[in-house]
Amino acid sequence: MSEEKESSVLFNLRELMNLEEDRVRSEEEERLAHEAAERERIAAEAQARHEEEAAQLRAEEESRQAEAKRIRDAEELSARERDEAQLRVRLEQEAREKADAHSRMLDHERELAAISAQQRKGVHPGLLAAAAVLVLGLGAGSYFGYYKPKMERREAAALAAKMDAERAAREAEQARADAELEAQKRAEAEAEQARLAERAKREAQAAAAARRASAPGAPAKRRGSSKRRKADTDDPLAGLDSL
Repeated sequence: MSEEKESSVLFNLRELMNLEEDRVRSEEEERLAHEAAERERIAAEAQARHEEEAAQLRAEEESRQAEAKRIRDAEELSARERDEAQLRVRLEQEAREKADAHSRMLDHERELAAISAQQRKGVHPGLLAAAAVLVLGLGAGSYFGYYKPKMERREAAALAAKMDAERAAREAEQARADAELEAQKRAEAEAEQARLAERAKREAQAAAAARRASAPGAPAKRRGSSKRRKADTDDPLAGLDSL
């Protein structure tokens, strides 16, 4: 009878010990899960802050580049208008000088024609008038048919060359700005990949440590005789010495 009581008590004690081990293991798993969740929350907040800061930096950089481009465009427009005005003034001055020279040449030719007419008194006045008209016509045709179109073509070519040079400079500057922005984005992406890889590594290490900590230990071997000692009394707790 005492052996049955002893066996019952031992069974109950084992059950209590198993329940206690389960409770401790459950609490440890909950603690590890809570710590892992807390680490993930902190990492997520850090990532959100990093992404927000990166987005703010990108926005500031894009705004700075847009403002710099606006200033460059305004300066280029002002310089182009100034150069065009100077070129126009110079061409107009050259045209006036050539027109004055041509007018003086015509006056000189008319004077020569008048002198020649006086020297040749026997010549009919109509022929002299026709000769004067012919000389004036040739002079006007030379100016409007050659000098003026030539100046206009030169002015148009100069303006076209200047506009091409300015357009090429703007395209080169825009290409440089685009390359700098692309390099910055690529560097940010590489830094983000490195950060995510480091985070994944830390999480894997934490998970491995949690699994090792939550794994049940090997059952301890009991020492002593393999046979239970019989209780000398009817005490239900007798026989615990053999545990």
